[in-house]
Amino acid sequence: MKLNGKVALVTGAAHRVGRVIALALAREGADIVVHYGSSAGPAQETAREIEALGRRTLVAQADMGNWQSASDLGRQALQHFGRVDILINSASSFVAADYLATTEQQFDEAMDVNCKGPYALSQVVGGWMMSQDLPEGAYFNIINIVDEGAFFPSKTYTAHAISKAALLALTRSQTLIFGPKVRVNAICPGPILKPPTYSDEQWESLRKSNPLNALGSAEQVAEIVLFLLTGPQFINGDCVMLEGGRMWKREF
Repeated sequence: MKLNGKVALVTGAAHRVGRVIALALAREGADIVVHYGSSAGPAQETAREIEALGRRTLVAQADMGNWQSASDLGRQALQHFGRVDILINSASSFVAADYLATTEQQFDEAMDVNCKGPYALSQVVGGWMMSQDLPEGAYFNIINIVDEGAFFPSKTYTAHAISKAALLALTRSQTLIFGPKVRVNAICPGPILKPPTYSDEQWESLRKSNPLNALGSAEQVAEIVLFLLTGPQFINGDCVMLEGGRMWKREF
């Protein structure tokens, strides 16, 4: 197992993409901090599955839209395990609101959860990482889960897209700030999980939006996470697109 002895903090690990990532890291030997916002039951279930793999867990609640709560999550993880080698900022809000109808509360929710929380949490964890001694050629890792909204405008998810663009900018800033001990990368998924508001027909129609005529999966996001953690160590400050080539099929 490639991550034996490592501790990973995965935000939003109670369900969806975060859960799949947490389980994938555990299968490779990492102990996991299972963060959740309000889904205590699913978070405990994720932890039980991880422990069944022989790994240690810490289940930790935090409001990722609150600076102090996000910072405290980092401190709690470090106090419990004594280290955090891998930070996956996966927790996300999906504010659906037309630009002209977006309220200040909706805008703040998108920005706070998708950018401010990762900023505050990474400040604590990344600061600890920078203070540690590492063998030459060894690195800590931060991976931010962005999405294609960072690149493409949206009429109905405007605040969300702006917040994800901010998270991508944060990724690039962290690359400079946390080097040379920390590698920071982003993953930008396209259609990988059916949104709760989509019908099956709407979801399947997205196949036609990319040259592969295919849909992605949360498991593929986890595969990229493992690639970034265990593959070529010179990858840094990058954003891996997982969207089937949708950006090249856009009609203008």
